[in-house]
Amino acid sequence: MGNHHSANRHSATIDEHTLDFLHKVDRDALHTYANTHQWTLLGLCLYVCAVCNRSEVGSLRATAHFLWEVDFSPYVLRNRLNRCLAAKGLHTVVGFDALLDRPLLLKAIWLVDTQQWNEVADALKLAAQRGFCQLPMTLAVADLQRHDSKQAYLADVRVIGLWKMVGRHVNFGGQRGHFELFDQPGGGVRALRDEPGFELDVNPPLPANHPYHPHIIDDNPPVRSRIGREGASWTAGGARVVVTDASVSSFIMRFITRPPEPNRGETPLAKVDRHAHGGVLDGILNHSPHQPPDGCTAVMAGRCDDSDPPVEARRLVLTPFDSPFSFVFLVTTEPPVGDPSDVFKDRRPSSAPLVRGLVGDAIAATLVYQTEKVDEAS
Repeated sequence: MGNHHSANRHSATIDEHTLDFLHKVDRDALHTYANTHQWTLLGLCLYVCAVCNRSEVGSLRATAHFLWEVDFSPYVLRNRLNRCLAAKGLHTVVGFDALLDRPLLLKAIWLVDTQQWNEVADALKLAAQRGFCQLPMTLAVADLQRHDSKQAYLADVRVIGLWKMVGRHVNFGGQRGHFELFDQPGGGVRALRDEPGFELDVNPPLPANHPYHPHIIDDNPPVRSRIGREGASWTAGGARVVVTDASVSSFIMRFITRPPEPNRGETPLAKVDRHAHGGVLDGILNHSPHQPPDGCTAVMAGRCDDSDPPVEARRLVLTPFDSPFSFVFLVTTEPPVGDPSDVFKDRRPSSAPLVRGLVGDAIAATLVYQTEKVDEAS
């Protein structure tokens, strides 16, 4: 009568049905939750019994013994990891070293399955387009050990936590080195150089009327720094202009676009009333600093809050990540044609029409009919 349970720790059954389902589709999922969320074994057993609609103590004991002895091989976990990467569309961006052991595979599964990678993936695509990395990049044991526990990872905002693992694979070359983030003694983080002056002020206090307030994302917040490009390297601190980027990912992408590249063309700045010509520029500046306007691939928003009045800038990527890109004000890597004295629209005939589609003919004309600015940095 009633329900029959086996106490045999090697063949746990409920009503003469073994717990084979744990070996199939959901097996690695349950194992992932048990380990990465650091649930107790009893907690996992309660979950399993709830699925089976059983709550007797004997069932708990049998299931606990069964789960304790299940051997989730690296092969099973790696298959799960590959499925997670494909489901998130990350398989073309990141992969994981074949040498990862079971604990690191579980960590990788949790990172891929539960974390949002959109901003980091876009930044890596842009870095690859610039030739600073190759995709898919392979994250090794050392990358996953960058955080020694889930609690250590969660102590960082999400985008910083992820970039700490991938950043060393983005290599600017020469004296610019790798795009690493460094932990500071006593807390905080530095970017690009583990030296004074390269600190990032993550989620800094902003004035009450600051335009970023309505758009702050908790796990991708604003960041303030004094880091800039100087010649063939980076410089920071001192009297440099302080820039507040709208997000950590905006800071990362802004610096990926900073080093000069072959074929770089840049127009001089053109002064345009933001409210003129139907307020098209005002519309762009009032648009969410995280959401690219129609026709754009990405946006980088920054503000010099210490200037009087404050200076706000939006860098808009107008082309796909796998194409030579152009920005407004304008910067492009389209190979130039004609003579250096020719105006921008003649030197870069494919880039100039993209600007008209975004800001209209009147504003575009102030840019594309100028000769290019000479970038003296190397």
